[in-house]
Parts: sequence; C-alpha cells; structure tokens
Amino acid sequence: MPSLTRHILASTALTLLAPAAFADLSADDVWNDWKTYISSFGYEVTGQENRAGNVFSVTGVTMTTGPDAAGGAATIAMDQIVMTEQSDGTVTIDLPTVMPFEMATPSETGGTTRISMDYRHTDLAIVASGTPENMRYDYEADSVTLESTGFEVDGQILPPESNVIEIVFEDMTGDTEMTLDAQRRYTQALQVGNVRYAFKVSAPEADATSDITGQTSDITFSGDSVIPLRAIDPGDIDAMLAAGFTADGTFTFAANAMTLALSGEDGAVDASVLAGDGDLDMVMGPDGMTYEVTQNDLEVEITSAQFPVPINFDVAKSAFNMAMPLRKSDTPDDFALGFNLEGFSVSDAIWGLFDPTSQIPRDPATIALDLVGKGRLLFDFLDPSAADVSNDPDITPAEIDALDIQRVQITAAGAELTGQGAFEFDNSADGAPQPQGSVDLKLTGGNGLIDKLVATGLLPEEQAMGARMMMGLLAVPGAEPDTLNSKIEINAEGHVLANGQRIQ
Repeated sequence: MPSLTRHILASTALTLLAPAAFADLSADDVWNDWKTYISSFGYEVTGQENRAGNVFSVTGVTMTTGPDAAGGAATIAMDQIVMTEQSDGTVTIDLPTVMPFEMATPSETGGTTRISMDYRHTDLAIVASGTPENMRYDYEADSVTLESTGFEVDGQILPPESNVIEIVFEDMTGDTEMTLDAQRRYTQALQVGNVRYAFKVSAPEADATSDITGQTSDITFSGDSVIPLRAIDPGDIDAMLAAGFTADGTFTFAANAMTLALSGEDGAVDASVLAGDGDLDMVMGPDGMTYEVTQNDLEVEITSAQFPVPINFDVAKSAFNMAMPLRKSDTPDDFALGFNLEGFSVSDAIWGLFDPTSQIPRDPATIALDLVGKGRLLFDFLDPSAADVSNDPDITPAEIDALDIQRVQITAAGAELTGQGAFEFDNSADGAPQPQGSVDLKLTGGNGLIDKLVATGLLPEEQAMGARMMMGLLAVPGAEPDTLNSKIEINAEGHVLANGQRIQ
C-alpha cells in the first residue's frame, strides 16, 4: 500500500471505525479500541486522558509513525476528542473541526517530500454502541474534506496555488460494525451524495503543470474485511495476507465528470470526460485478488496542440475484469482477464481525416476479450522483493497450465471477427511451455472491408492481394456470403494446423 494512501486511511479511520449489539458501552472501551486499531497502522497514539462524570476527553492527541519500509513517516494531531456516555448505553463522539497531519516520504532525488494536509468536517456526528467485542459506529456529516496546506520537496517550498490536493465528501452517512474474535472483523456501509476533487501539480524545472478536477454523485459502498490482531506493517500486504487479511467491497456511483489540463514542452492538452453510472467490485485475500469495473455512457473530448482536430469518442459501455493469485503455490490457481468496449464511436471529424468520402461504415464498434485459466505463481507477488524477481530475465515468475478463450470479438467498419478456443500447456520440458489445443475463428465482411480500404487509398492494391492470399491460406469459405471460417490447432507434436492442413 503506498505511503500516502496508508496515512490517509489511518487519518480517516477515526470516523470509519466499526461495531454492533446494544448494551452499556463506556467511553474508555471506545478509546481503548481506537488506540488498538490505529496502532495496527503502525502509529504511536498519545494524549492526556481526562474524565468528568460521564464525559471522557483526550487532549493533545498525536498519532505518529516512524519510517516504514519505504522510508515514509506521518504525524496526525488533534486538539481534543470528547466522548460522552449517554443514558441509553451509547457513546457520542466529538472530533475537532480541523485535524492537521503531515506526511514525509523519500523523493526520487534522495531527499524528502513533505505534504501537509487538513482533515476538516462540517457537522460530523458519531455514535458508538454495543460491547467492546461487538461494537457499532453510526456516523453522518454534511461534509468531510481532505485538503493540502503545503508541499515541500528537498527543502523547496512549492507554490500552494499550483500544488493542490482537495477531496470533499458531501452528505455522508454510514455505519461500521466490528467483531473481535481471533481476528478483527469489519462490516461497513457508506453513502455519499457527492464527491468533488481537485489535483494540481507543477514542475517548475520542466515547465510542466497538470490540473485535474471532477466530481461523482450518489456513491455507495458496502464491504467486509478481516484484519490480523497481531501488529503487522500495513505497508507489507504480503505479510498481512499470510496472517489472514481479507477485504472485499462494492462501489456503485451515478453520473461523474472530470476535466484535465496539461501543459509542457510539447504544448497544452485539455480533456473532458462525462460518464453515467457504474460499479466497481474488488476482493483481496490469501486466495488471490479479483477486480471488476463497469462504466456506462462515456463521452470524451481531447484537444491537443499536436493534433489538428479535437478527438471525440463515445463508449456506450466499458468493462474490465481481472482475477489472479497473489501468493506462491504448488497447485494451479484460477486467473482471468477480460475487457469489453461496446458502442465505441468516434466523431465525423476524426473519420474525415482518413475517409473523407465515407467509404467505410461508421457504425459503433465492439471490442471484447474474455480469458480464464489455471496457473501458478512461483513467487509471492506482493512481497517487497518481488520487483527483483519480475525484473530478472533468468527467473520464470509464473506458469500457465490452461487457457480458455471464451470470447474474442472485434466488430468494426462493417466487418466482424469472433472466436473461442482452449489450450493446455506442458511446463515439464526445458524452454517455453508447449501448448496443445485449438481456436475457432469466424470473419464476416472481411473482403468487403478490404475493398473499401482500397477505395479510400488507405490500403494499396498489392497489399490487399497479399491479405486475401493469407486469408485463403488460413481460412475456408463459410455458408454465408463474405464469410470465412478457420480452425487453428497446435497438436501434441507442436505442429500448427489451419483447418487440418499443417502450416508449421
């Protein structure tokens, strides 16, 4: 986990802790659990504890962490935390309106980069209930803001107006339940009416700047996590996985928008993105990681000094999924990779650059790939030494045992290529794994597309002739007009065949 993410998570953990059951709960129980939880992020928690009747307060609160594995450190400060025990057995919690924190990480030049930020809230209300082993937190706020207050790189203070981090959560409600047994278990639910963000970065020595702003509405999150009780550096995800760490969550969101402005030696680039609803699912644990994201109704416009016309394209639906093991294993694990672009279209201005007479059909395109298989990692993917393994050409990082091509589809410009197949791999021999299997392909409208490319002048006639000869070698005519079928096989002897004819 990057140091910046780690420290921001720790700083916000006080509002998103977790717990359930309704019995008398003392403020001391809550504070002790907080100290234990925050300490699990590698922080030392200090403060002066005071009690006056049913009011428990901690003044001069500081949370500090020394250099982690990456050399990063952080400090979070709070003037006072006030916890008030209610007659119904719950505890209300008041946090300072402004909580400053500072992060320091090694820079690429060998120096230190420091970022100062404020964590602010408006009308944040937190209520804890339950028992020390089974707590629940309910919280709501008009707004919660993370905003940078200063940047320093190798002793140089950067201009605050051109170096900004700001994230604002508006109309936020949620609850977290925590159960203590052999592990610390969390179940969380969160709703946010709107999220606004702004990121600005300048590099004076390179005369370059970047400016990103955007917002997303109607965000929901639900998820569960299991955290080891014994102290483990949160930056060492591999060690946490070995100790039983798991996390899964689902995000949904409605309309979102983003603008991007870049400037540098090659000129300026401006982009705007508008999009509809979508969702994101992620699971991580000792058995591996899965990630799936879907976005609907994407509209993008890019203008660049390096391109003569604006670049406009739309995507009706885009999706990406990935599944992979994270730890070394002697037995095959499942993996998957897929992406899908449906209804991909570009503007007539782009088409006009290479097809001014509209010879090529401009129907929206679809590009899709869906792969699943079995394989083994030969090292722990998230181990800090993984970079040495993955960068060593003499070390094989993984082995594939089986690959199923469940879907291949390219539909564009009046033609369509589809296919599916399966292969198994023999890893016992020296050298590259030996595949065995086949893939079935179907091309519709291929010759018609070649004719149109020749008519536009994009494809010379002699190259078109070579393409047709290659298709005749690898494919056979289908039952429908302008249709070609091809079965590509690799047999046990390593021979490559096309429709039963050996070609290698």
